[in-house]
Amino acid sequence: DLKGKVESRLLSMWNNVKFGWTVKLKTSFSKESPVWLLGRCYHRKLSPSGSLESSTEIGTEATAQDPIEQIYGEGIEGFKSDFISRVWMTYRREFPTMSGSTFTTDCGWGCMLRSGQMLLAQALICHFLGRSWRWSPEKGIQNAREFQEDCLHRMIIKWFGDKSSVNSPLSIHQMVILGEVLGKKPGDWYGPASVAHCLNAVM
Repeated sequence: DLKGKVESRLLSMWNNVKFGWTVKLKTSFSKESPVWLLGRCYHRKLSPSGSLESSTEIGTEATAQDPIEQIYGEGIEGFKSDFISRVWMTYRREFPTMSGSTFTTDCGWGCMLRSGQMLLAQALICHFLGRSWRWSPEKGIQNAREFQEDCLHRMIIKWFGDKSSVNSPLSIHQMVILGEVLGKKPGDWYGPASVAHCLNAVM
């Protein structure tokens, strides 16, 4: 047992060295260029009353009858609110061991599984809460509808908890168990097709 823990720790340290380096790249974004996020465009736009920021969605066009705040309402602040409302899942360490292994981290091999989890989480949030739903913990819950939305959001997050539990049916632990049918074991790299099969099976 001690040997397994040491091996797991060494592997985790190696993966942190191997995959933990980042290179800062110089960017050249223009403040006037639009920013797209999951089908929504956030940008600055001239309005009849001057320069305001706005957002539009694919498949929608602003008309003269639309309220001015609907046409020019969200802008870059809307982008920030939209961005922080997306579920982000990444490598983790020190979660409960996976079945039949000593792995307590997915660092270095779980990237595609995490990407699949994020795709599924986004789909579930859009399905249950809608594309326009925003997470705003600093605002607090104002009414029964917001309370219900908060409960749904928490429930979705809980489904992806990093543990082998009936309360977390979409966890990386569960996906690894499903991956065994495809000949995968904890620590193996998963490709997009493997993850798609796991997501199909888990749903």
